[in-house]
Amino acid sequence: MNVIIPSIFLIVLGAVIYVVGPKTAKPGAAGSTKLAGLGAMIGGLVLMVSSGVTVIGVGEVGVKHFLGSIDLVPLEQGVHIINPFASIEKMSVREQAYPPDAGVEQIEAQTSEQLNVSLEISILFRLDGANAPDLFQRLGTENQIKRSIVLNAVRNGVRDAVATKSINEIFSPDRREVANDMLREIQAKAGDRIEVLDVFVRDVQAPATVRQAIEDKLAREQQVASEAFQTDIIRERAQQAIEEAKGVAEAQTIITAGLTQAYLTYHYIEKLSTLPAGSVVYVPTEGGIPLMRTLGGGGN
Repeated sequence: MNVIIPSIFLIVLGAVIYVVGPKTAKPGAAGSTKLAGLGAMIGGLVLMVSSGVTVIGVGEVGVKHFLGSIDLVPLEQGVHIINPFASIEKMSVREQAYPPDAGVEQIEAQTSEQLNVSLEISILFRLDGANAPDLFQRLGTENQIKRSIVLNAVRNGVRDAVATKSINEIFSPDRREVANDMLREIQAKAGDRIEVLDVFVRDVQAPATVRQAIEDKLAREQQVASEAFQTDIIRERAQQAIEEAKGVAEAQTIITAGLTQAYLTYHYIEKLSTLPAGSVVYVPTEGGIPLMRTLGGGGN
């Protein structure tokens, strides 16, 4: 419709030039004046006809509207002949990211313990082409739809999902479950107006007091693990000492069992033969009174 007014203007202007021009033109210029007027009219007609042809690109749908009336049947991709006076609003039905250009939406939310957390969220979504005319009638252009549906659905859905989670669940390494809950809540808020394909939790920030508590907890867990390791080492060493003591005791038992009177006498005589002359030895007696004797001297 943007070209209708210029095309009408060209047709009217050409008609005026064609009719009035020859009368006011210089002698001999009447033919060229008529030709100029005819050219203007043809140009206006061509421009008007071209405005009745529209092309819907790949991944788009078109919504046709004219004088406040909206055609509830969307235009699919391809070439269409339409009312030249009608306007076409094109909308993408491809997968889109929100926020666009790899951005993130920062959202403040409260956990089930009433603790505030800050989250960076992005989603993938797409518009349902069949609902495009209805969305355009109720909400406006594609950008207006994003602002009114996507933004509100993301913010409210994320807050409702976080409200059912504890702080430990939010900071759990497995964020996929949290993201899935957010997806369900966002889809519930958006209804059938858009299709939410995926939700990405980029970052989660807790208040300073919560972060300090988490760090203290991790430090305590590491300390407990270290002390448990040291305890295991001490227990292992004690077990080794017990086993060594058992080995010594068993060896002493074996040695004691083998120390008979005959063996001790034999060992005593054997050692006497190795002592040098003049050595003083104690000679055991049955009465328990030791006798001293000097080897090689012959005295007692």
